Amino acid sequence: MKEESPAQLTLFERHTTNYQSNVFTLSRQEFTELEKKIVILVVNQLGNMAVKGRVPADRNIEFSIPYSELTKNHHSQVTEAAEGLSKKRISYKDEVRGEYIFVTPFPFVKSRIENGRRYIEIKVLADVVPHFAALGKRFTKYELDVIWSLSSIYAMRMFEIMSMHQHIQKNNFRFQVDELRYILNCPDTYRYNDFVKYVLEVTHRELKQKAGISLDWLPVAKMGKRVMELEFSIKTVQQLAAEYVEADESRIATLAPNERIILGYQVMAKYQLKPWQKDYIIADPNLLDTLFRLHSEFENQRRPDVKNKNKYLAKSLGLDKVKEPKKKEPIVYEPQISFVPTLPEKRLGGDARTISNVINHIIPKHK
Repeated sequence: MKEESPAQLTLFERHTTNYQSNVFTLSRQEFTELEKKIVILVVNQLGNMAVKGRVPADRNIEFSIPYSELTKNHHSQVTEAAEGLSKKRISYKDEVRGEYIFVTPFPFVKSRIENGRRYIEIKVLADVVPHFAALGKRFTKYELDVIWSLSSIYAMRMFEIMSMHQHIQKNNFRFQVDELRYILNCPDTYRYNDFVKYVLEVTHRELKQKAGISLDWLPVAKMGKRVMELEFSIKTVQQLAAEYVEADESRIATLAPNERIILGYQVMAKYQLKPWQKDYIIADPNLLDTLFRLHSEFENQRRPDVKNKNKYLAKSLGLDKVKEPKKKEPIVYEPQISFVPTLPEKRLGGDARTISNVINHIIPKHK
């Protein structure tokens, strides 16, 4: 048995970016969510040492990680995760070359208290270090805060795999379903529908909500009804928003003039616009196009920094520089001049007379 080399203790310094070997990224890992976060912090230290050329040759490396990096109050959970970590394996298979590796990377884990602070001490054996830190020409690079925000172990692992491809500017990649299930350490009881529901859909949801990334998949090979291979595509939320806005513009371009006007009024109903402003926009096709584009960008989260959409819309359309037109005085029609002279208003005689007397006075009696 190889004699154990003395360990080099490194002080913890949190870095914004993680670097790890692709062998580790594509390995099967048995870690729970909290165990994985401890490993992520080990990688955070070891990877940045490797980038700076500070990984010692043939020496064990011991990392001291504060409990406060993992929890505020739940120390017992961290202790339990540290204990579990000492028993978990990583494994890597290369079916083409017929190579495989099975490693228990952290057999030595202990806790200590110094100046009132609790730490986990993890020793990485010299033989294991290259599996994490041999970066070579291709390696995996990702932001620590992003993976730290993820709660599902599958989302964490898929984020690493996705980052490995993004690092070489490869936004589309394929995996055999069985190979991916193996790498992600999925239960053998998972059927394909379970794999989609509990792995892929959870990953898609978390990455979109917390990382602003859409990781979509499409079956590209089947054997009968069985899906054998998947193709993944990586798009940022901004890229998706741009595609949605472009699709909206194409659809609006096919509308007839009267349909554009109807849609314009429907869109303007969602904003605080005065009637004269709506008429002003409708009368100008260019302003109407701007209205449709801005509304689509708002709806598709293309402009997430805009807090007051009404104000932004009004300024973009130039409404802040246009005054309300003066109201026209209503046309008053004079009464028609009568060419029939009016009878003078006077009483016919002195005393009041009956209607029959008046008629008799106007119409003389026949002799």
